[in-house]
Amino acid sequence: MSNHTFLKYLLILPIILCGSHLIFGQQVPIQNYNINANGQVQLEVNSTTDKYYILKVRHHIDSTFDLPTSMALGASGTTIITESLEQYPLEYYQVLEYSIASPVDTDNDGVDDITEYQNFPIQSPLNAATPINENDGLLTIDSFITFKSLSLIKQRVLWSEFLNGKGFVKYLITDFHTDPKIYFINTNKHDLHADFAAEIGVSHLGDDVKKGQVIYHPTSISNNGTLGTFAFNYSNGFPEDFDIVQKTYELLARNMPFIKNNLSYFVTENNEDQYNQDVNLFQNSRISLLFEADVYADIDFWGLNPAEGYGFFRQMSLGEIPTAKDIVLYESLPNTLPRVGGVMTSVIQTPLSHVNLRAIQNEIPNAFIRDPLAIDSIADLLDHYIYFKVEQGSYEIREATLDEVNSWFDNIRPQEPQDPPLNLSYTQILPLDDISFSMFDGFGAKCANIATMRTFGFPAGTIPNGFGVPFYFYQEFMEYNNFFDEVDQMISNPSFQADRVIRNELLKAFRKKVKRAEMPDWMMIELENMQLSFPQGTSIRCRSSSNNEDLPKFNGAGLYDSKTQHPSEGHITKSIKQVYASLWNLRAFEERDFYRINHHITSMGVLCHPNYTDEKANGVGVSADPIYNTENTFYLNSQIGEELITNPDTNAIPEEILLDRIIVNNNDRYILVRHSNLVPSDSIIMGGKYLNQMRDYLSTIHDEFAILYHAVNNDNFAMDIEYKITSDDQLIIKQARPWVSYIWELDDDGSEADDINLKVFPNPALDFVIVECDDCHITRIKITNVMGQQIEARMIRETVDLSAKIFINNLSPGIYIISGFSETKGRYYSKKIVKQ
Repeated sequence: MSNHTFLKYLLILPIILCGSHLIFGQQVPIQNYNINANGQVQLEVNSTTDKYYILKVRHHIDSTFDLPTSMALGASGTTIITESLEQYPLEYYQVLEYSIASPVDTDNDGVDDITEYQNFPIQSPLNAATPINENDGLLTIDSFITFKSLSLIKQRVLWSEFLNGKGFVKYLITDFHTDPKIYFINTNKHDLHADFAAEIGVSHLGDDVKKGQVIYHPTSISNNGTLGTFAFNYSNGFPEDFDIVQKTYELLARNMPFIKNNLSYFVTENNEDQYNQDVNLFQNSRISLLFEADVYADIDFWGLNPAEGYGFFRQMSLGEIPTAKDIVLYESLPNTLPRVGGVMTSVIQTPLSHVNLRAIQNEIPNAFIRDPLAIDSIADLLDHYIYFKVEQGSYEIREATLDEVNSWFDNIRPQEPQDPPLNLSYTQILPLDDISFSMFDGFGAKCANIATMRTFGFPAGTIPNGFGVPFYFYQEFMEYNNFFDEVDQMISNPSFQADRVIRNELLKAFRKKVKRAEMPDWMMIELENMQLSFPQGTSIRCRSSSNNEDLPKFNGAGLYDSKTQHPSEGHITKSIKQVYASLWNLRAFEERDFYRINHHITSMGVLCHPNYTDEKANGVGVSADPIYNTENTFYLNSQIGEELITNPDTNAIPEEILLDRIIVNNNDRYILVRHSNLVPSDSIIMGGKYLNQMRDYLSTIHDEFAILYHAVNNDNFAMDIEYKITSDDQLIIKQARPWVSYIWELDDDGSEADDINLKVFPNPALDFVIVECDDCHITRIKITNVMGQQIEARMIRETVDLSAKIFINNLSPGIYIISGFSETKGRYYSKKIVKQ
């Protein structure tokens, strides 16, 4: 370079540098580097609200940062920026800062980043494709809801059998080798790539165009260790070399920002040879792989409630009603379940499903087993008496005799009749603020617990305000209509006792009588006065509060009904009688009958408060971690809107958070165990102020009720709450009761049911855990994921009984089960851990 040219370069360089923050961006230091529970990087940078940030990545330490993978608007103070895929080391990342007022065009499509960000998902700042008609497809997929809206499910795809029964979205990438543009096709409208290509003006599908599909596998374990993974491949399983696959992987991921390190490349029979040629490249990359041969082998078993039981093994449809001595096999998950001897499902359950909560309460085995009737040892026992035992990682099933079955149920059923608490001295409807905890025997534990929480000092509106209708009203209503005499006649009917179908029909007819029956005039007046005490136009939620639910000895979840009385429906007695009638549904009657509970003493109170509508979120929280058994944490399971937590839609994955009980050194810590797939990828449902409020609320609820339930310092005690975020952004607590584990984990004297004390710590863990056991002579250890698949891990044994360090640094973030085999007891003892 001549001196003249060099001088000219120096003169124009300041002009280029002056605008460098507009052209190239100003690199900002990464203040903190962390990895979340999904294995995604969390990069913290200093930020301001007038800037936005682009994250760039390189695949090798000696290459340039030429891959923009995500964008985030700046917050005041600091901003966390992440990407959809598995983390790289810190030195593989670069964060660039740009002005929102003068945005750049990262994808070089002629539209600036901020404009495209604001038009998301019609446009994308990281996709150079031109916007298309929404009926034809999108340039980005921002949520699982969007994925489902674009996806197609076919039961038979002749040319690609691996698509059978799976939801999939077709994609098309044009100008692949030069300036790639990606389109996600509305696969319901365009079954063929060529049809879509013609629609958007692409006439030639040559080498510079890549086409394929992203398939959702709901029962495959993803790279982040959780259920459900998205896997892409090329049309007809066509093979591509490593460089093509890697580029496609990154393009898909940055335009599917809701992905949580659960995107894989699908290796089928058609592309396996090419994969084997590039196997070393794949193994040294961050590309997650899903093999066709493993799709149906990933999840064979999930022991949701370890227990054992006996019964008659029956395959059930949702319309059939099982008996208490049936061990039931379901191919669809029932919304309600009466008492049974055990449960086996061929569909995935959630730990907080009604089915599993009932299994925990009733101490019965409950497991998911894939295609159980394809297993001879199970299918051959259908319609036989069996013994069924479930552990976290395995199950045992064998034929049993009728004597074994009868003996088992005689031992677990109470020998003497039981009377639930009933105090009829409370004869008036009372405001909640006039009801105390000790009055649960007159108003029901649900009502009394809500009333009690109103004294805990929470902000106004956190706990519903309303009234309690006492048991006295129910008893008087039943006497007024001579219903107890009818109950006696019904129960003594031999057909009622012998035939469940007849029993169900007679109970149904009795419920109709209850709903149509008259009430005494004084009762009508008092209920009307209560109804008029609510603001005009208020819809009133009438919730069951019996003396047979929400108790330390009896949870009763889902047994009884709650109803909403709308202003247009007239007198509130309509809803009150519907709640009363629910005391006589089949599952509630048989539950009481099994426990020999006096049906005359069983009574229904009613908790009445304003109804909540259009809530933004709902959830279940526990003042412990009963799912993964981490220490000093609260467990939160949340979902947006009114999506069910206890029995969610198959594809609706709720958010799971482990929230630290105590803030240490101003570090407000929580672990996002599982992200809801119904919210944007850069947000959580229980974020910001809600987590801080929930920490305070759960701490207070736990401590106050521990005193009231005489459970201070009892490690097995916890409170189970239901909460909502209202349309006004207020966190409310709508229910609190002892967690079901408090019922079944304790013997009558309050001691632990088993003398084996397996300790695993720290939990959550990073690189290793210590396993200890007192006097149990454990001789071997295994680690499995939550589906029971064994994981390789390195162990150092330090004593003969058991004190071992187990290295888990090679494990992906997720949930694992560490089990030790006790020679003394002849069985495995297990603990769940969270790998961060």
